[in-house]
Amino acid sequence: MRLLSLDSHDEPILTQDLTKDIPAYAILSHTWGADGDEVTFQDVQSGSGQSKAGYDKIRRCGQQAKKDGLQYFWVDTCCIDKSSSAELTEAINSMFQWYQRSEVCYVFLSDLSESASLETDLQQCRWLTRGWTLQEFIAPKKVQFFDQDWNHRGSKRNSVERLSNATGINPAVLRHEQPLSTVTVAQRMSWVGQRETTRIEDMAYCLLGIFDVNMPLVYGEKEKAFQRPQEEIIKSTSDLSIFAWRMSPPWEGHHKSKTRHYCGVLAETPSCFIGCSQISRDAGYGGHQFWTSNNGIKTRIQILSEPIKGKKKAFRYILPLDCYWTPQRFIGVKLRKCGPDQFVREDPWSLVEDTRDFYPNGPRERFLLSRLPGINISSHFLITDTSEFIAQSRSHVLQLRYPSEMVTIDGWPWSRFDDEDQVFFINSNSPGYWDACSKRLGINVTVQTGEREVDVDIECMFYALGWSSLEVDNLQCTLVDYRSFHAALTEVQSQITSWDHDSRQVLEQLAWNKIPKCSLVTVKIAGSDCSVAISFKPTLVRDKKVCRGQFWRISFSCDVFQSGSLPHVIDEEWNIDHA
Repeated sequence: MRLLSLDSHDEPILTQDLTKDIPAYAILSHTWGADGDEVTFQDVQSGSGQSKAGYDKIRRCGQQAKKDGLQYFWVDTCCIDKSSSAELTEAINSMFQWYQRSEVCYVFLSDLSESASLETDLQQCRWLTRGWTLQEFIAPKKVQFFDQDWNHRGSKRNSVERLSNATGINPAVLRHEQPLSTVTVAQRMSWVGQRETTRIEDMAYCLLGIFDVNMPLVYGEKEKAFQRPQEEIIKSTSDLSIFAWRMSPPWEGHHKSKTRHYCGVLAETPSCFIGCSQISRDAGYGGHQFWTSNNGIKTRIQILSEPIKGKKKAFRYILPLDCYWTPQRFIGVKLRKCGPDQFVREDPWSLVEDTRDFYPNGPRERFLLSRLPGINISSHFLITDTSEFIAQSRSHVLQLRYPSEMVTIDGWPWSRFDDEDQVFFINSNSPGYWDACSKRLGINVTVQTGEREVDVDIECMFYALGWSSLEVDNLQCTLVDYRSFHAALTEVQSQITSWDHDSRQVLEQLAWNKIPKCSLVTVKIAGSDCSVAISFKPTLVRDKKVCRGQFWRISFSCDVFQSGSLPHVIDEEWNIDHA
């Protein structure tokens, strides 16, 4: 860190680069003028720059510091050698601390005239609209305001409520009574949402101190720069409000459109958080762990299931954010499964409210993708509809349709099962021989036998292999009574769920453990001449909203038969050659 002082002629001179024993100093917060107007590090070194428009504020800052009993002061335009990328990176990553450690911060409002009122005209000042001045305002404990003629106009301490209304920042934060870390990520993002910077990347870099994160600077990456601080924030906090952003509606009445839209889970710009200034969270929530990887943001957070109206036994994925606008009305975001335990954001214009009544899924390792996968585009942020993304990303699916009496108890592989479309799927970049799956099904049937009703509970195990082929001979399925084959099925499941088995290996396990190949399970109802029959039927179908090509649909049925009319159970042989 370099500091300035004034020589005997009130000309600014630089100290050596200081690493320890840094003396007390004042610091300047201001808005930059036009290119070429500001005094640079090289100007001060060479003793030039007096003719530049920005020279006077440096000298006046030093004079004010001297009045306040401070020999040293700091100004960003000339205390950083911006020709050194290493020094610039270190300075930007240290900026919040430098302002925080200052004895006093002078806010120079170059567009506030002597006749203007700080109380009524501050919101028209350019200083209030700039990204960098946010941390310069929050970090120092003592802040003094000056107009364009360097007349003292007030302090942060004496104007907290007014400044809070103008900036949206909590009064307790401005007074340094509430640590920044206790304010939700979404709230802190909202403070900068309506601000701007000259360079696009600086909208990301001006946030580093607000969130106490560090990262290298990469000028030239444009809008992509905002993704990196979000990833660093996710590494350092379990605050899920970072996902509570919303985009501005693209057109009036967009919510009535039936087109489905998807994007990554991270916001494109801080402006997506403009509506988040009131989002809060309870201290008891959190503790989630996240890891960033080349496959997205990895987490074991619990995801919720919301029943979809009009779609039988179909559920939408909801990511609960453990935060709220009003207590007891927790919010979440819609997700869509697009790959093996991979999720993207659905409907980036809205949040889901009151998530407490949705069904929890078991915690498992999942990936929240920061961008849509497998799409070669120039921008990292893309919105598209289902026909262009979800269906096109699936090369093969197996869809399951159930009667009302049937529920899913367990399944494999869950990572490649979509609760919304009720399909096992293979992505375009996955091997075709991963077309093996299983479902453990529960059936509850109420049967009228004479004058009484009998509740019948049945468990079945269903396996399907070879469903990536459209040839019916290559599709091999079985449905067996779970209790009758419990030991053998337990052995099969323990083998195939330990890693991703392909269809041939699963088929060999079924044959080795003597699991029969059949399409019907019958259960005799005690005390009657009736039996329950559970069966399935495969049909080749096409639905461009589900998969880009034809696929097999398995329709299960549950029927009650008199003993004399009960269909026969026929066991077939597994054909390993077709696997």
